Amino acid sequence: MKRGTVAAAVKAMMAVLFLFSVTNLHMTSESRAVKSSRAAETSAGISYQADVDIQPDRQLITGTLKVRFVPDDRENVYFHLYPNAFSDIRSLADPNWSYMLGKEMKPGSITVQKVLVNGKPVSSSYDKKDATVLAVSLGSQKLKLGQPIELALQFSEKVPFNNGRFSYNDDAIWLGNWLPILAVHDQRGWHLDPYYPMGDPFYSNAADYQVSVKLPVGYRVATSGDDSSAIITQTRPAKSITYQIQAPRMRDFAMVVMSDMYEPLVTPVGNTRVTTWHEVGDNEELVKKLHQTAVESFRYYSEQFGTYPYPEFDVVKTGGFFGGMEYPGIVFIQGEYYRDPLPNAAAVIAHETAHQWFYGLVGNDEVQEAWVDESLTDYAAMSYLKEREPREAGSYIAYRKQRSDQSVQYRSQGLTVWQPVNGFPNWDSYADLVYSRGAMMLWNLREQWGGSRVNHALKEYVAEHRFSQASGEDVIAAFTREAGIDAAPYFAYWLRFDLDQQKQAAFWLERGKNRLTIK
Repeated sequence: MKRGTVAAAVKAMMAVLFLFSVTNLHMTSESRAVKSSRAAETSAGISYQADVDIQPDRQLITGTLKVRFVPDDRENVYFHLYPNAFSDIRSLADPNWSYMLGKEMKPGSITVQKVLVNGKPVSSSYDKKDATVLAVSLGSQKLKLGQPIELALQFSEKVPFNNGRFSYNDDAIWLGNWLPILAVHDQRGWHLDPYYPMGDPFYSNAADYQVSVKLPVGYRVATSGDDSSAIITQTRPAKSITYQIQAPRMRDFAMVVMSDMYEPLVTPVGNTRVTTWHEVGDNEELVKKLHQTAVESFRYYSEQFGTYPYPEFDVVKTGGFFGGMEYPGIVFIQGEYYRDPLPNAAAVIAHETAHQWFYGLVGNDEVQEAWVDESLTDYAAMSYLKEREPREAGSYIAYRKQRSDQSVQYRSQGLTVWQPVNGFPNWDSYADLVYSRGAMMLWNLREQWGGSRVNHALKEYVAEHRFSQASGEDVIAAFTREAGIDAAPYFAYWLRFDLDQQKQAAFWLERGKNRLTIK
């Protein structure tokens, strides 16, 4: 993700130095993984249809959202309204917020004017302590469990100004976590976590999106969906342009609204177009390097972790100071990388691209188990750099190793890699543990087993949990299968600082190293 994570490495190094279907969804290897993935591909189960009008000069969004799903709670359903985290600047005084958002901020928010269930008005209310959670009452509708419903929201939204993942500048508006989204309801109940200032505090199910975006003429969009296949209509005389975009089986729908100062670089990789969006006047040499890293890392991950199922992947220049931020089908990249030769630029691009597999294709609860996507993603980025961009790999891997070694100090504070994001006191501890130590756990394994063994285990993991959710225990299970012996002690030693498991971890590592894996 952002500042304090991959971007923290940059700072430190500088200081020191639609149809609701998807075609060509190819699966990998074992029948267990194939069966699981085929079941997931038949239907997302949730569909969003959004119709929005965006006024870039006012940073204003108005529109409607229709959600079709099968509720498993007769009384209530909950939505995350993340833009309301920015409604009161005073609430963002926490140093961890200012570290990510900067000191110059303007408020933003989302207001829901009307809620309908199957065409009938229902009551809704914000959580008393957290306006980012909206409760919608279903009790009056006398619904039968197992029956699909359509829930419609009418809303308006003011985009805040800050250095984060949801903001704007003179030439772009980047919209991360901007649409109302259903909260996850699973065997543990409703997941109604607030928008914490640490990490990526999000958890969402894959869904099918249809999004219609109306803009003034002179603007275009890059989104999570297939923009090149968008249906485009224009008013006469030319005043507005509307894009109708399909994004099937996506975990979220993010978007960048761009002025006509933006232009693309496009390279096909397999069945996917990898597009880097930059501005006229950017450093051409740097833009080409960033695009090449995006293309080659995307190609590498497709080979190592399984075929990418979507027809488009966008890498988009934005403002802000967060390094990079991942969303399905699109990543936001801090604008300075397009103008100045900053260290570890390749690592930022490679990291955010790897998130398309770890978080995008395989989801996880990023609040409770941030390491499940971040540690795997940063390992994948290091693996790519080592094999395909060795000149860029050395300093980044050395930095991660240094921070991992020093992260042992957090044990005395009761901090571990495997803990909720709201348990980390600051960005440094979060980055050192979730990124550095978590990634070096797998890098240590790679140095003993070889990259092909580690990547094979991750490829099987992706195949089994593709389009669904995975947990830390699922990661352990993948490496248990690869080693032929329970991997829990190894993960407990690295992620929980369980020193009692050190000998068992070493034993597991050696036994797994000597096992011949049939592939």
